[in-house]
Amino acid sequence: EPLTAIAFSMNEEFSKVIQERMDYYNSEGADLGIDNIGKVKSQIEDVKGVMVQNIEKVLERGEKIELLVDKTDRLNQQAFRFEASSRSLRRTLWWRKMRCYAFMGVVAILLVYLASMSFCGGFDFHKCKKHH
Repeated sequence: EPLTAIAFSMNEEFSKVIQERMDYYNSEGADLGIDNIGKVKSQIEDVKGVMVQNIEKVLERGEKIELLVDKTDRLNQQAFRFEASSRSLRRTLWWRKMRCYAFMGVVAILLVYLASMSFCGGFDFHKCKKHH
């Protein structure tokens, strides 16, 4: 029949078939199942999804690293403040200890003086002086 057909006589029958084929081959389902191009497109989409996930993970990791750096800076500042305050406290306690030692030394000298006064007879130490 095609050899004896009159030009354009089968357009109506064939146009429906052509329209169906065009719709099928232009659909996304056809891209995935017809040939290697569909497979490649599918693989590209898979790789694209994996890459997006990886980029999101890297960004999250970067945010976590920034948080860690901030915490480290704060900890470092706190360590410097702690060191300064502990140094100040150490000096304060050292001076308190020295005042305590000085007070105890004065009390010891006073006790020795009072003991020697009572042993030697009072304020003038008349029992302990040489008599001429």
